[in-house]
Amino acid sequence: MIRVITLDDEQLALDNLNFILRKFPELDIILSTTAANTALDSLQSLKPDLIFADISMPEINGMEIAEKILELKLSTKIIFITAYEQYALDAFRVNAVDYILKPVTTSKIRHSLDKITSLSQGRADHTPKAHGEFRIIGTQNNRFYIIRPEEGQFIKMELRDLILVTQSGEYVLRHSISYWEENLVPYGWFRCHKGYLVNMNQIEAIYPMFNSTYNVKIKNQKDAIPVSRTYIKEFRALLNI
Repeated sequence: MIRVITLDDEQLALDNLNFILRKFPELDIILSTTAANTALDSLQSLKPDLIFADISMPEINGMEIAEKILELKLSTKIIFITAYEQYALDAFRVNAVDYILKPVTTSKIRHSLDKITSLSQGRADHTPKAHGEFRIIGTQNNRFYIIRPEEGQFIKMELRDLILVTQSGEYVLRHSISYWEENLVPYGWFRCHKGYLVNMNQIEAIYPMFNSTYNVKIKNQKDAIPVSRTYIKEFRALLNI
C-alpha cells in the first residue's frame, strides 16, 4: 500500500480529490486536511509515501512542504495540484515530483502514479544513487522554482539573503549556507569562502591572487568568486593544482 496525505485549502476540492483517489486500491489515505500546518507537523511521525498537495495555499505554499521533506531527508514524494498553468513549471517534468492541473481526474491521477512507479523502478536499476532526488528550491518574483544542483553555478551571501545564481537568473534561498554545503557537496559543489559555495563544474578559469589565494571565473558570469585561505588547500587538491 502507498500511504498518502492529501492537502488542499478548499474542502470541496479536497473531497473531490479523495473521492478519485479511493478508486485506486493501492492508495491508503492516512491523513486528509485543509490545514497545511497539520500536514507539516505530521510528516515526521507519519512518514507518508506520497502527498497530493495544492501548490498555492494562503498560509503555507506547497513548495514549502517539498522543502520540509528535503530538510527531513524523507523519501516522501509530492504530486502538486494547481488551478494555474503558470505554476506548472517545466522543471517538474524532469524531477521526482509531478503536477496535475485542476480539475483532477482519474486519468490524470493514473498518469502521475505510473510516472512515480517508473521512476522508482529506474532507481532500483542504478545503485548506488545517493542524493539522487535532492533539488534546490528558490524564489524569484514571489514564485517558487525547483532547480537541479547541476544547473546552479554558485551561491552567495548578500546582506541578509542567500542567493543562488544560475545562467537563467537568481533565486533567493532559505536555510543557512552550511545546510546547502552539506547537501550540495555530493554534486560537485565546494565551500570556497565563508560567503560562497561554487559548483566546481561551472568554473571557467582560475586566477592567482595575493597571499596565495585565488579568484574563480564562472561560465557566463561577471562575478569573481574568491577562494579564501581557509579553503585553499582543499581547493588545490580537488583541482590537482
